Amino acid sequence: LQIESKSIFSHLLENHLLCIVLFLFCAGLSFLTPNFITVENIFNILRQGSVIGIIAVGTTFIIIGAGFDISVGSILALCGSMTIGLQYFMHWGLASLIALLVGFFLGWCNGALSVKIGIPSIITTLATMTIIRGLVYLYTEGYPFTLVQTTSSGFLFLGQGSIGSIPFPVILLFSLVFFGQWVLSKTIFGRYVCAIGGNKEAARFSGISVDYYQIMTFVIGGGLASLAGIIYASRLLSVSPMAGQGYEMDAIAATVIGGTSVSGGQG
Repeated sequence: LQIESKSIFSHLLENHLLCIVLFLFCAGLSFLTPNFITVENIFNILRQGSVIGIIAVGTTFIIIGAGFDISVGSILALCGSMTIGLQYFMHWGLASLIALLVGFFLGWCNGALSVKIGIPSIITTLATMTIIRGLVYLYTEGYPFTLVQTTSSGFLFLGQGSIGSIPFPVILLFSLVFFGQWVLSKTIFGRYVCAIGGNKEAARFSGISVDYYQIMTFVIGGGLASLAGIIYASRLLSVSPMAGQGYEMDAIAATVIGGTSVSGGQG
């Protein structure tokens, strides 16, 4: 039992040291600041962090598959702006669906350029980050997009609503986290993504369609960045051309703190 407890402890230190440090930091704040540990404040922090958390779920798939995507902040801005702009011409549900499809398509473009042409993903997404941000400025003409009219309660619910006392964005985030964990650990797709991130050539010689699965990780990342943009737009009812700047670094940091190896194959 002592040997087993030591191995568990060493495993926790090896794989979850950053999480342990974060937990201790939060515990210290809870003693120093009486209002920090309240339920209301915790839900408020989770609601604010849910946008980056949703992006981080997609980033986890990409990094485990040995890729990087630093265009997700720009995708958030473009899809969030489209969600608001298109609502002046159509139902919010259709506007959100179009924005989601655009996010999936941009993720596919990132994956295809990285995998099929062979450009390193960090260089590819650095370029597409700039291109997509330029599209945001073209689409918005450099001004924030704001819903000035009374909008649908369904759209408001996405970013501002709650189920009981729990904010809906928090429920959505944790649902995506658990679903993503299940996909990565219990499905063929997840196992293949981990295998590709661990050793791409070995996975290729094993008969895995490496290109397809790597591209699909970028598609997931782009789609979840788009979903985060929709939640962002619903919460603020306004999206500026500068929205999402720096979110890609926050998402990567959250992914690494969550236990994902930056070299891929593990997380």
